[in-house]
Amino acid sequence: MYEWKWHKLIGFISTMIILAGILSACSGPKAEEKDGIELDINSLIGTSFENIEFPKGYNIKQFEGINLNFIVENNLYANILTHESEEFSEITGIDINIRAVDFDTLIQKVNLDFISQSGKYELIYVDPYQTLNRFYNYLEVLNPYNQSLSEPKIVGFTDDFIDFQTEVCSYFINKNQIYSIPFDSTTMIFFYRKDIFDQYRLQMQEDLGFIPEPGTPEFTWERYCKVAEWIEEHVPKEEVRYGSGLMAQEHNSIFCEFSNILAAYGGDYFSDKNINTLGTRSFQQINTMDSNFIQALDMYKEVAAVSAPESVNWNWSDTANAFRNGEIAMMANWDENYTYVEDPLLSKVAGNVGYSILPYGDARSGNIYGGSGIGINKYATEIEKKASWLYIVWATSKDMQIKVMVHPEGGSLPTRKSAYGELDTEELSEGEADIQATAKLLKHRSAILNAWEKENIYLRPKTSNFYDIEKVLISHLHKMIKEGQDSREVGKEIYDELNRLIE
Repeated sequence: MYEWKWHKLIGFISTMIILAGILSACSGPKAEEKDGIELDINSLIGTSFENIEFPKGYNIKQFEGINLNFIVENNLYANILTHESEEFSEITGIDINIRAVDFDTLIQKVNLDFISQSGKYELIYVDPYQTLNRFYNYLEVLNPYNQSLSEPKIVGFTDDFIDFQTEVCSYFINKNQIYSIPFDSTTMIFFYRKDIFDQYRLQMQEDLGFIPEPGTPEFTWERYCKVAEWIEEHVPKEEVRYGSGLMAQEHNSIFCEFSNILAAYGGDYFSDKNINTLGTRSFQQINTMDSNFIQALDMYKEVAAVSAPESVNWNWSDTANAFRNGEIAMMANWDENYTYVEDPLLSKVAGNVGYSILPYGDARSGNIYGGSGIGINKYATEIEKKASWLYIVWATSKDMQIKVMVHPEGGSLPTRKSAYGELDTEELSEGEADIQATAKLLKHRSAILNAWEKENIYLRPKTSNFYDIEKVLISHLHKMIKEGQDSREVGKEIYDELNRLIE
């Protein structure tokens, strides 16, 4: 009885193995065709996936039905991806929910999500100074994904990405682990009313004794103040109300604005090794009582004195709105405002704007970099992480970066070097209107590329405790501008409070 059952079982198993082999052989090509393993990869020509490097046999539909939430600052890149992600979803079957929020809300929501370890946002906009520095252990390490033989690759990482941006956005402390891929490249540059400068140039030159030429070493912060004052006194109010506007609200904006001036006068907040690139856990060498720091504080007070009085309570959005509404003639602001400033439906000054690097100080022109990366939440599920990696490869691809740059609502410069070879006038323009738009775009791009030169770019401190550092700086800078405090006293107060953070 037992022997019979045993032989019967062996026979049954053998039959099933043979049958499984036959079914596998018969159904193999059909399954591949259904899942779109080879068919979909080969049919990507003409899409934004065309130049992505996929491993052989990669199933681009394997994550179909998955929902991914991407929390990101409301900026140009996010706006374009909101439109373009429709194609990504059609091809991959992954549903992308882009949650574009203001800067303060972004930081708050990311902090809460990481602290709770909920994994609510699978894709994270990784600010180097608010997220990477504090929550790098909450981010998925990306090295294994880009090295895997079964995952798509970011071709040319890191060589194809701009060096300083990769150091700031991808790493923390050392280069052993990649936490995010450089995503956008926002940088502060100089916006000015070119029509006013052109119309009143000779009169300004005669009254002031110099040629007001933004972007040149002769256009210093001292001369900026003189030009702002002259414009307010001599240009009719129906053309422009004020020569200049601040972003001096008790907000991240005042720290960014002052940092440009501090860098221009050869100063910085700290002098610890790697603190402005790879980053450090904390700091030791505080520079806020140095002469160039005090000089920068004095100059910032002079800039405030010739700016719109109400701008003491403006942030970068308020200042940009005032500029495009024709209220101020000059501002330092993030380059991405180009799109709104040049939109004739949104801006009163469209077509009349000039762009350059920021004014010079005694040392150089300082232009603060504000780019961020895109990373994966460590607390997402394994399948969500792999789907997120596919999205990152696509979103940071050369083709997508070019799309963002040339999109009518775009203008954000690529973080990949190879993208620039395809951004020329012939490819971007066809009709007369397009040629004019391209000319403006090229001037805007030229200003940013100039700002990125080693001698012009400013990289802020990247430390684990930067949140507390920034609170100290913001509070004292705003108070100084609002109450007119003595610069030496302010430098000393900042020094003492930062010193207590070390202790």
